[in-house]
Amino acid sequence: MVFFQMALRNVARNWNRTGMIIVSMALASAMVTFTWTLSGGYGPGTDLPWRQLVGADIVIYPNRFVFGGPAEGDVSWEWRRLCPDQPSDVTLFHPSLAEGYLSPADAPAPVFDLAGPALPLDRLQEVEGVAAVVPARLLQAYLVSEDDKGTVTRTPVLLRGRDLTADTEAFGIPACVVEGRYFRPSQQDDWVALVNGPGLKGPAPRVGERLELEVPVIRGFTADGLPVVDHGRLRPYYFLKYGVVKLSLGSVNLRNELPPGQALDVRPGGAAPTWPVFIDTPEVWVPSGTFDRIYREVAGQSLRYAPELLVRVQDMSSAKVVASRLGALLPGRAVLTVPQEVGLSGIRYQASLTNLAPFTVRVSRVYYERTSLALDVRAELNAAAFVVAGFLIAANMYILVAQRRREIGVLKAIGAGAGDILVLFLTEALGYALVGSLLGFGAVRALTLLSLFSSPASLVEGSSLTFEALGVVTGLTTVTALAFGFLPAWSAAVTPSANLIGGG
Repeated sequence: MVFFQMALRNVARNWNRTGMIIVSMALASAMVTFTWTLSGGYGPGTDLPWRQLVGADIVIYPNRFVFGGPAEGDVSWEWRRLCPDQPSDVTLFHPSLAEGYLSPADAPAPVFDLAGPALPLDRLQEVEGVAAVVPARLLQAYLVSEDDKGTVTRTPVLLRGRDLTADTEAFGIPACVVEGRYFRPSQQDDWVALVNGPGLKGPAPRVGERLELEVPVIRGFTADGLPVVDHGRLRPYYFLKYGVVKLSLGSVNLRNELPPGQALDVRPGGAAPTWPVFIDTPEVWVPSGTFDRIYREVAGQSLRYAPELLVRVQDMSSAKVVASRLGALLPGRAVLTVPQEVGLSGIRYQASLTNLAPFTVRVSRVYYERTSLALDVRAELNAAAFVVAGFLIAANMYILVAQRRREIGVLKAIGAGAGDILVLFLTEALGYALVGSLLGFGAVRALTLLSLFSSPASLVEGSSLTFEALGVVTGLTTVTALAFGFLPAWSAAVTPSANLIGGG
């Protein structure tokens, strides 16, 4: 007890040494906290607009895609092409795949057979962390509009069936409706539609007016389940335009492309002008029940072949873990989280000012695709951070003991045993580790907690994740400090006092 009290007095007495050690401990703890936060996965708001558009957190494609060349030498690869009549979100994220892609020669069918025995939908639903697995409801269609001169225009659009429960409870779609309102739960089978406003450039009916779509007839399916679409036979469908959706991606800086002397009037020291950006895919959304009815009429059967599966997870922070579990059940398929897809595609929006009078801004979508699927290096990053943090803690412990060898020698000379010396220094190491780890954790974690105020995660969920991370980071830092503190303290404790006092 005496040596425990002495350790506490030593911590409080020498503030210069204490401060330096605590700062180093806090730095190590901050590094561990940062990498632990990365290991926690995505936050609830990560790439939310794209997840809202797709209606999923994870997308499962029927094939594996390789963009730049085969990465596995022992696999036989062959060149394939996507079916132009089978819409898929893969072309949204990777439009270059429409030109063709490499896939294993023994790859499964290019669509999911929902009635086939090879697709274990029940097992996918039972995977830990999965909230729901549903087939993507996608059809090609044409939006019919007429201008004041009576000219009829048919604009190609994507008809997407929406899961009303998921949109309302998981993705917060109602907040993205800028005109009109979102579907009510009772409208699951009604003839109502939402349009993605930024994606439709031509004339369109106002909210509350009739919206006309023409859907090509599907004459049959190939042996692989691909649709045979007859674009010469179109079935008209009429909806009530219920609202306009805008999925915001924030804003981008305007790049002034005007001749010299024709610049925007920005006040000195003012921020660069910005322009709001929205996802601009031409889409019409209808309730899933309405979509299924349309599909039965144009295809002559219920939805059986799906171009992709949409997965909603219980906790977005575990999305990558859930994706890996699903991938193990679906060999030969591409299982990617939507944030992974956004990162791989390199989707960016650029805005440029093209005119001042009238004020005109051009927004264009560009892609910076990677040549292959990204390698997840979080494990290596975590290991590197732990090693660096361990070295920081070890260095502090060795310095702490080395600077006080004479003090240890005096204590041993007056009767202190090796165990007493260990208690003294391990108590100090424990105090430094606890204070430093709390400071480092608090500094990093406070920044991540700010995201809770703009995300659908509850305060209880955020607090639970925070306390879990706190326990892990504090435990790792403390155990590391005690482990590295034990070695120099024991070395000094078993060294004869004469050697310690004499500097030997």
